Amino acid sequence: MKLKNAFLIFLAILISSSCTTFKPLKSKNVSLVGIFYANYKGNGFNGFFSVSGGNLRLDVVNSFGFSVYGIYVKGEKVFLKDYQTGKVYYHLKVNGNNLDKYKPIIKYVAMDFLKLCRTQDKKVIILRCERVKSYYVPKDFILKSSTDRLRIELKNLKIKE
Repeated sequence: MKLKNAFLIFLAILISSSCTTFKPLKSKNVSLVGIFYANYKGNGFNGFFSVSGGNLRLDVVNSFGFSVYGIYVKGEKVFLKDYQTGKVYYHLKVNGNNLDKYKPIIKYVAMDFLKLCRTQDKKVIILRCERVKSYYVPKDFILKSSTDRLRIELKNLKIKE
């Protein structure tokens, strides 16, 4: 009986994990996808990201690998989508972290991501860049607000043309 219950739990996890796969943004432009790790005031979170043509998607995952919420930039809108409830929030307040002050910086990063290594900005500090195909993309950078910093490290970068 215990083996049957263990198998049913495993099957339920397998089925639910297949429903929460990360789907990169679809675009006619160049897309960059990968994994990110962010650190904000000592709180770390990680997940998947996709940036393409001024649009951005950051899916934050929990310890089991399930996407919990996503930060999106679509056009001029920056919002947070809670995947458990399906609600969309236009204030970036998550797990006690208030990222609202980063909205203009996140929008700027989404618009000019492939150009960040060639430009300088006081609000985006590039620590490392990496060549992926024929592009130099930031691999490690800091987003600065007036009082705080958000550090983001990218891994497993892939360009889709």
